[in-house]
Amino acid sequence: MNIHIEKDIKYIKDSQLLSRLLSYAKPYWKMVVFCIFLAFLIVVSDLARPYLMKVAIDGHINGLNKPMLAIESVQSPKLDAYDPLMSWNGRDYARIEPEAVQAGGFPAEAEKVQIVRADNQDFLIKGWLTTQDSEVKLLSMDGAGNARISADNQIFEAVMLDETTMGLFRKQDYIGFAKIGALFLLTVTAASLLSYLQSNLLQYTGQRIIFNIREMLFKHLSKMSMSYFDRNPVGRLVVRVTQDTESLNQLYSQVVVNLIKDVIMLLGIILIMMQMSMKLALLSFLVLPVLAVMTFWFRRAMRKAQRDTRVILSRLNSFLAENLSGIRITQLFIREERQEQHFDKHNTDYYKAGMRSTTINSVFQPAIGFLGNLSIALLLWYGGASVMDGSITFGVVYAFTHYVRQFFQPLLSLAEKYNQIQTAMVGAERIFEMLDEKPSIVDAKKTQSLPDKVRGEITFDHVWFAYNKEEWVLKDVSFTIQPGQTIAFVGATGAGKSSIIQLINRFYDIQKGSIRLDGIDIRDIPMDELRRCISIVQQDVFLFTGDISSNIRLNNTDITEDEVVEAAKMVHMDEFIRGMPDGYKTALGERGINLSLGQRQLLSFARAIAFRPQILILDEATSNIDTETEIIVQHALHNISAGRTTMIVAHRLSTIQHADQIIVMHKGKVREIGNHFQLLTQRGYYHRLYELQFKEQKPMPTAR
Repeated sequence: MNIHIEKDIKYIKDSQLLSRLLSYAKPYWKMVVFCIFLAFLIVVSDLARPYLMKVAIDGHINGLNKPMLAIESVQSPKLDAYDPLMSWNGRDYARIEPEAVQAGGFPAEAEKVQIVRADNQDFLIKGWLTTQDSEVKLLSMDGAGNARISADNQIFEAVMLDETTMGLFRKQDYIGFAKIGALFLLTVTAASLLSYLQSNLLQYTGQRIIFNIREMLFKHLSKMSMSYFDRNPVGRLVVRVTQDTESLNQLYSQVVVNLIKDVIMLLGIILIMMQMSMKLALLSFLVLPVLAVMTFWFRRAMRKAQRDTRVILSRLNSFLAENLSGIRITQLFIREERQEQHFDKHNTDYYKAGMRSTTINSVFQPAIGFLGNLSIALLLWYGGASVMDGSITFGVVYAFTHYVRQFFQPLLSLAEKYNQIQTAMVGAERIFEMLDEKPSIVDAKKTQSLPDKVRGEITFDHVWFAYNKEEWVLKDVSFTIQPGQTIAFVGATGAGKSSIIQLINRFYDIQKGSIRLDGIDIRDIPMDELRRCISIVQQDVFLFTGDISSNIRLNNTDITEDEVVEAAKMVHMDEFIRGMPDGYKTALGERGINLSLGQRQLLSFARAIAFRPQILILDEATSNIDTETEIIVQHALHNISAGRTTMIVAHRLSTIQHADQIIVMHKGKVREIGNHFQLLTQRGYYHRLYELQFKEQKPMPTAR
């Protein structure tokens, strides 16, 4: 089994993934709804700006030439429904919007008038022009300023307007510009403040959700069985807890709410564009089917690219973690160049996978930009012609160009978010695949608690066990350990000694038979209770980053400082620890690198003693200790094992001769049981092991 090859992840629909991802945001739904409300306000302020520009152009920059109604001042209330009034020569004037011109229904007392320009002079004509680009000609004018104007194949009576009069007609435009400018500034300021508030709230919400997911993942991993870690390298698990969860951060802190914001923006733009001009709106939307096809392709291509990238990153991290842990071996055997070649291969694969994602994204985003510019080109072609024939105002076309750009800006943003969504989806697949894998070893539905005082009787009853199906490591193993006995397990490498130790703690479950502690099947005992009464000292000691005291008590506040010191004294480490710069508060490096192997082993003995277990297990625990220290430890163990069941796995037979019973294992079976002298008398497998080690201890004959 190659642990670096990830199993295929079960396909899950995006809707199901999103539904599950959003479930983690439920505790923060009020915050999310508030951010959506802020997003709505931001969209309103963004959409208002092009419309304000349209009003400024059509209502004020080009407003002077709008059709107007004139009425005697005493009758002016009849014009209150139209644009703001101005007064001149005893008459009030009101501007009429193009749609109102087409609707008609004006007061009968009102006269139609319009300001036109001919021969660099401004005139007020009686009547309205039908098109915006009409050619206006001055036919005649008398000394009083009365004139005749030709336009639209008609002759209009007109009067010339001087600069003072034009200032009166312009006055409402100046006031309108000030109001629009103030509104424009207000919308920009409001959008900026709202965006700042929304961004901070989203980041807080996203970080809290990711924090909770990481906590859940770590808690889940801490409950997984040893078999799970056997087939999953550390690098893969680290990627899932760090990078895969971080890929979800953007989903929660940016994508979800801003996606809704972009959708609101698109819907708002569509409604405004359709309200201003249905023809221009439909023309602008011609490119959308092409965009839909591209989006479908991009989704499939990007999802596959992101999956490949994550798998390769897991392999890269696994190799890096393994290589850095074994750097001494690499340097000792001068394998730096070979390891660099392996790393270069993983690194190159990751580079190519990343470039594949970048290439796909670099095609999609410019394509959306191109479609947006194509839409604007169509708009300018058709809209320009419409302005020329007077069917559409210039302000509408100008506003449309802004709205089309705003329309494709969310689409570009959606494209970027789509990339983030695909990244998050891949991360979610991997995270949920981890969360959905249940521990293979769990508490029974109906458990049976141990008594307060555990006697320590252990029984193996016809036990069969295999790490992999049918590859039996233990075959029909049966024995009983009486309370308070010291039992040793010996045998060749691979005989199954350490597997017995792993089974007692329920790191693995047996396939056949039963293991009982004080007459209770250990599968019926809650795992916390079972492991609380057992301490193991292993050959490969693991020390955590922290000080000496915390490594002995493992941050268990029930163990006092005095008990820590007492445990250290029992293994004769107290004097050495007090001689260190900070005593028991001396910080240890990673895995206790600033201690020797023997010192780490003694520290693990102190740890086991501090927890005061009813059952003590030593798995090759004295292999890294010199003979003098071993004698000290053996004396300490003789004291602490009194009244406790003690199990010892050892290769050196000299360390287990004091055992009450020695169980000899060979190829997964129990071959012999007895004490040291009984087994020697039987002259069986144990006797042969003893003779081999005894011969190794004899001095080599000197050459003559």
